Amino acid sequence: MTMGIDFIRALEEHRAAALAEAEDGPRDIPRRLMLSWIHHDNMLEGRRFQIPEIVAALDEKDAEFDRYLHPLLTQIRRYRDAILFLAAQAPKGPSAVSLNALKAIHKILTPDPKDRGGLYRRNSPVHRDYYQRICAADKVPYNLRKLFEFIDESCDMASDPVAFAADVHHRLMIIYPFRRNPGTTVRLFTNLLLMARGYPPVIIPAHRRREYYDALCRPDADPLTEVFREAVGVFLERSGQHGLATA
Repeated sequence: MTMGIDFIRALEEHRAAALAEAEDGPRDIPRRLMLSWIHHDNMLEGRRFQIPEIVAALDEKDAEFDRYLHPLLTQIRRYRDAILFLAAQAPKGPSAVSLNALKAIHKILTPDPKDRGGLYRRNSPVHRDYYQRICAADKVPYNLRKLFEFIDESCDMASDPVAFAADVHHRLMIIYPFRRNPGTTVRLFTNLLLMARGYPPVIIPAHRRREYYDALCRPDADPLTEVFREAVGVFLERSGQHGLATA
């Protein structure tokens, strides 16, 4: 999807409405959006959370499922809590987009101490869930520091906020800060980057999974930008000019 006039207009109308509403504080995430977000984003990881399972997890109806499924329902609620963290932080504006926020998201998703929530990976694993090149483990702190300097200096000057978010996402997946839940953490953080500036989240549909993975392996973020624009375009079409309130 190109940056046509209609796309830009819808994007900026959403931003104006979202920033106005942010003055009133955190906004609720509509249930339909929450269900869709959890389902599609985890499908990108190969986690097949079905809608009835997500509904049961959100409604705390674990007793309706066999005990072996209870850890899955707990995992769904962790992802819900991470989305709610984004919703709570976004009204703070650009100051919400920080290295501490990235680590906090990872801790929410990865609470088991053995999984080192919020702590950087200590090696460069050969067997990974993603196949793009990644930096050496000892370069993670330096590359993250440089990335956040880039965000602070360039984000508000970017003429194309969706392309900028795709670029940040692409860079973060090369840095690959964490061993567990790197993709979900980085996608949620990228959405915080967008939402903190009034833009809609990027929720990549499950059927675009292969395109997303392939785009991460490309040397630049242009293919990923197209995936992001398509996802944002669908969001804007479904939510009209009211953003998260009706999505």
